Amino acid sequence: MIKELEYEVAHNLDEALALAATLGERKRVVAGGTDVVVRLKEGLIREDVLLDISGVEALRGIREEDDWVHVGALVTHDELALSPVIQQSAPVLAAAARTVGGPQIRHRGTIGGNAANASPAGDTLPALVVLDALVILGSVSGQREVPALDFWTGPGRSVCRPDELVTGFRFPKMGVDDVAGFRKLGSRRAMTIATANVAVFFRLGKGGRITHARIASGSVAPTVVRLSKTEELFRQLLPVLSLAAVRGAAQMAWKEVAPIDDLRATALYRKEAIVGLLTETAYEVLRGRWHEG
Repeated sequence: MIKELEYEVAHNLDEALALAATLGERKRVVAGGTDVVVRLKEGLIREDVLLDISGVEALRGIREEDDWVHVGALVTHDELALSPVIQQSAPVLAAAARTVGGPQIRHRGTIGGNAANASPAGDTLPALVVLDALVILGSVSGQREVPALDFWTGPGRSVCRPDELVTGFRFPKMGVDDVAGFRKLGSRRAMTIATANVAVFFRLGKGGRITHARIASGSVAPTVVRLSKTEELFRQLLPVLSLAAVRGAAQMAWKEVAPIDDLRATALYRKEAIVGLLTETAYEVLRGRWHEG
C-alpha cells in the first residue's frame, strides 16, 4: 500500500524556498518524480510531505556566462544530452546524461534530482566532479556553493540542509586543450543502474602532455570518488598513443576503489570493471590528440 502524504506545490522560487524552510525534514522534494514514485511504491519514503517544485521556472535553463556554464536544477537529462552548449562546453556531462535510464526517464528526470538523491550510482555525478562543478544551494537566507566532490557524504546523504534546495550547478567551460569522456557498465546499458561508471577529464599542455587530470568513478564506494593516484600516473604518460600504457595507468584504479558485493555485482567484478572502463574511456579521448607510437 502506498503511503499517504501531504502535497505542497511551489509556483515560484521564493515560494519553494519558503516552503523548504517551513517543512524542513518533513518534506521530500519532487520534480521529475522518477525516483520518488519508485520509492513510494516500495515504501521507502520516510517524509510525510511532498514538495513539488516542477513548476518553478527559475530552476530551468542552461546558459553561458563568461567562461562558465550555468545549469538549472530542473534541466532534464534529455535537455542536457541535446543542448549545444553542453555538447560544446561539457561533452562529458552530455555523454553521462544520455546513459540515464530509458527515454521516459531522461525526458522527466532532472539533474537536480540526480544530484539530490545522492546515489553512488548516479550517472551525472562523476561528470560533475571531473568538470569541477559547484552545486548551488538556495534557502530563504541566501545561497551557497559547494564543490560537487564535497556535496555527497554517503548513500542518500549530502550537505544540503533541511531548509535548502538544490537550485542549480555551474562549472568552467572546457577549452580547446581539454578532452573528457564518460562510460558506464550495466546489465542493460542505458536502461539500468550503473554497476560501475567513470568520467575522465584531461588538459593537454605543450607537446600534448597531460598537465591536469581528473578521474571520478561511481558505484565503487559510498559516494563518487576521485582517483588521485591514478590521475598522477596519467600525468606521467608520454604523449604517445599506446593501449598498453593507458591500461597500465588505469590499473591503479583497482587499488583506489572500495566497492561492495550486492545484487548487481561483486566487489571484485567492479574493481576489474573500473579498470576496463577507464582504459577504454581514456584511450578514446586521447586517440584524437595523440599519435600511435
